[in-house]
Amino acid sequence: MLIVNAYFDPWRAATPTRWFIPRTGATFQLAGHFNPDRVDVRIWDEVFDGALLNERLFDWPDLVIFTGLTAMFDRAHQLSAYFRNANPLVRTAIGGPIARALPALCAEIFDYVCLGDVEEIPAVIEDAFDRTCVSEAAMPRYDLARPTMGVGYVETTKNCNFACSFCSLTGEGRAYVSHSEESIARQFDAMGKVYGVMVLDNNFYGNNRKSFERRVELIGERWRRGQFRGWGALVTGDLFKNPDNLALMARNGCKAVFSGVESLDPAVLRTYNKKQSMTSDPRELTRICAENGMFFDYGFMVDFSRQTVDEVEVQLSSILEDPTVPLPGLLTLTIPIVGTPYFDEAAAAGRLMPNLMLSDLDGQKVVEWPKDPLEKVVPFVADLMRFKGRKTALARHAFRHAWHWRRHFTWDQTAMALIRPLHRFGGKINLGSIRQMRQSFREPSLTYCAMSDSLRTAYTPQVRLDSRFEKCFEPLRVTDAEGGLSEDLLRARPRPVAAIA
Repeated sequence: MLIVNAYFDPWRAATPTRWFIPRTGATFQLAGHFNPDRVDVRIWDEVFDGALLNERLFDWPDLVIFTGLTAMFDRAHQLSAYFRNANPLVRTAIGGPIARALPALCAEIFDYVCLGDVEEIPAVIEDAFDRTCVSEAAMPRYDLARPTMGVGYVETTKNCNFACSFCSLTGEGRAYVSHSEESIARQFDAMGKVYGVMVLDNNFYGNNRKSFERRVELIGERWRRGQFRGWGALVTGDLFKNPDNLALMARNGCKAVFSGVESLDPAVLRTYNKKQSMTSDPRELTRICAENGMFFDYGFMVDFSRQTVDEVEVQLSSILEDPTVPLPGLLTLTIPIVGTPYFDEAAAAGRLMPNLMLSDLDGQKVVEWPKDPLEKVVPFVADLMRFKGRKTALARHAFRHAWHWRRHFTWDQTAMALIRPLHRFGGKINLGSIRQMRQSFREPSLTYCAMSDSLRTAYTPQVRLDSRFEKCFEPLRVTDAEGGLSEDLLRARPRPVAAIA
């Protein structure tokens, strides 16, 4: 049994990204549903392990389960061809955002289409094999994953109680729910002793304060036992409106929080229906977190369909010039994710560029018609994503920020404040297997605009395949030559009747 997190690196590298935090937790959770006495399970995460180019793995599994972000459909489709070519009897399953956004198309390609959470996989296991292959304990298989800097992962809730227009969770419309105390305890027991813990919830705070307090206390109990030195979580902007929330988390060992600030412009936030972040000033949030001994991190989205280059430049320059606020841990262009209200609104408004591929929607290239002329925006994006011309300011800001808050942070947090922005924006060293580095070297240059980008090398089969698999390497087009939604996409989006097809 092989579980694959499918991934196209936006910077077109086929090599591993070992220092990226957080990692996907779906692979560990899925593996835990297989009976280890009956099934040999392996995991391949194309973010952490790099592109799957190991031919010896293609004919090994009896069942392959794919997961990944919506834009990774093409990659999952390609990999399914490699496995089917090597072993015609292999069965394939797909779940997660891809399956929920493109259920009809997935049902044509994969043997099983899972529209729910990982708890749905036992039904697939029983159908593909038998009931004895299902684990009764369902303990996450953290033992199958090499640790990233000693960080362990736990999930205490699912989904989100907000409805940001650009978020795939909004498109899926699933309810926000909390894990039981028993489920959380099982995850910690399976994890063992680690250096730190990252809570993988989409929204750790949620809409039930009693549940929030109890989950914080549960994590705090493990921290006080010495299972880890500290923990961090992803939270929404409403958490900061009550100072008691941060104090509670700090007393229970929380050392870092990440929040999706997204934009410094309230007008832009209103268009995203991101009401929970209307008052999220990163300067103020950094201060109140630091005073509670926590490192603050945040995401920043650039929307050139609503902002000019000059407006974006002013915002970024104001951050670089202020040592009290960190640089964003995530810098991305707005992504019109298929299935979200934002995508539908962009399509209806005619903002989507012609001949877009689904894999273009990765947040690192221009895919919507900008407010400024394209010839002004694209070079700016190319420089921005590489921090070209800003490297000196980047290094200066990183040192000044770490020094400014040193009295509020531990040595670990101070090191993170210094190293994180240098690692994120300073450039990537592409080290991996010989095949991975060779494929990275062959990649055509990234132009940072969907209309001028060439197909990446993954769209050419890397091994000899039967001719019937040629269609597996054709990109799924989102828009046609006029910028309207493609017929392929319109056919792909309707949902099948059953959760497992």
